[in-house]
Order: sequence, then C-alpha cells, then structure tokens
Amino acid sequence: MKTKIITTLAIILMIASGVLAQNKFAVGLIGTRFGNTAGDSKLTEIKNPMGYGVVASYALTKEFGFALTGEYFKDDMENNLGQERDLRIHASAFLRILQSQNISPYISAGVVYTNRNINYQKDNSEKTEGIADARFGAGLDYNLIQNLSLNLDFGIYNNGLNVVGWSSSLGLRYGIKL
Repeated sequence: MKTKIITTLAIILMIASGVLAQNKFAVGLIGTRFGNTAGDSKLTEIKNPMGYGVVASYALTKEFGFALTGEYFKDDMENNLGQERDLRIHASAFLRILQSQNISPYISAGVVYTNRNINYQKDNSEKTEGIADARFGAGLDYNLIQNLSLNLDFGIYNNGLNVVGWSSSLGLRYGIKL
C-alpha cells in the first residue's frame, strides 16, 4: 500500500512539474503531526498521528491564492482498541500578509473532509465515517533556493461547535517564486 501511495505521489509531482513553469502553480510534499484538544470531540483516535501527503497551490495574485492538500495516516488507536486509517482532503484560501525576498508568512482558512476507517480488534468490526471540519491556520514559506521553499504550517480544526484538534506541518514546495 505504501509503495502504491509513494508511486502515485511521484507521478503527480512529475506531471505537475510541466505546469509549474506558468509562474502561478506550486506542488509539494508534507509531513504532518495531528493532536487533539482536551474534550470529548477528537480529531483522531490514533496514538501517534503522523501523516504525509501532497499539496498543490495556485496564486491568483502575489497576496491571495488557493491550496488543495491530501494527507494520509494510519496507526494503532489509543488504548489498543484497533487501527485507524484517515484520508484527509483540505481546500483552503491563503492570504500572504508580508513578503520579503526569502520569507512569506500567511494566514489561511478552509474546509477539511476526513474519510476515517476504524478496525476494532476486540469484536473484529469495522466502521467508516466522513467528517467535515473547518481549519484556520498560519504558516511561513522560506525560499531555500530558486523554485524550492520550506513550508511551516500550524492549523486549528473546528467542527462547528468545538475546537477538536490542531496540526503542525513541515513541507517542501516546488514552484516559481511570484
């Protein structure tokens, strides 16, 4: 399964690299750590929720753009109840608040859809559910070399009633600097 995902990600990056020369697109790879807030509502039941994924973005202007992120993670659940697999799709708008030659901080807001599959070990049952959350974030792009930047991002997830969790991501993005 991991080989198929990595192969798919590599193909997406190769296909997208031809589009990047248009000066408004960027693609990247990310690693994310998720966490729950204190409360009954939880973002995940996984003990160590570390995921990985891809991001594609399109800048309408130097200040404003859109991004689409796909993330995957799978691990044992807390209290050894079973195993959880999550596939997350995150669509967001971002606003760059300042820009310099190497650093571009931004704020973002969007919607996250999670397809969660849980396999319970105790009774050998399975549960699949779709969950929608709002996500508000802030981040920083740091230009390493021409066309390659390091991205740091922090987000808060809200289910409409409560803050259910947070995420922090580290990634590399490839694209033409706007």
